Amino acid sequence: MHHLYRLFSCFILSVLLVSCASTDKSMMGESSVDESGSYKYDAWRPNSTGEYQAINVLLDEADVLIENSAFNAAADKLERVLRIRSDYAPAWSRLSWLALQMNSPARSVQMAKRSNSFAFSNPELQSLNWSFIRTASKQLSDEKTYLRANQKIESLKIF
Repeated sequence: MHHLYRLFSCFILSVLLVSCASTDKSMMGESSVDESGSYKYDAWRPNSTGEYQAINVLLDEADVLIENSAFNAAADKLERVLRIRSDYAPAWSRLSWLALQMNSPARSVQMAKRSNSFAFSNPELQSLNWSFIRTASKQLSDEKTYLRANQKIESLKIF
């Protein structure tokens, strides 16, 4: 019986791998399209090069959990992403947003700053992170950081 279970598991895994390989439009030279429509922000779109397929799977799972307001489970998925690649800025950004949803504005600021430290070549993501910092700063009554966030957002609009 155990042998049949393993055989069935291998079959299911093979089907999943084949279906993933056959639907990856970015690998076929077509433009990257958001098939699931589940990205809360465009700046969170996963890497379409296929270089980090495991990360993309975890991000998709996290985004579905975010849509369903399962914030703790989504945070767990994102932390797994960061164990694979600690410099992945969109994962830090998602954690910042999640911290806001879970009423942890100070943590949100920390996560957004961490994301920005890795997002130096992505002004769209930086701007999104600064919007999280601005929102968190307002909740924390930190006017100085709130004003700085506004300035950063404005300066990033030129990119």
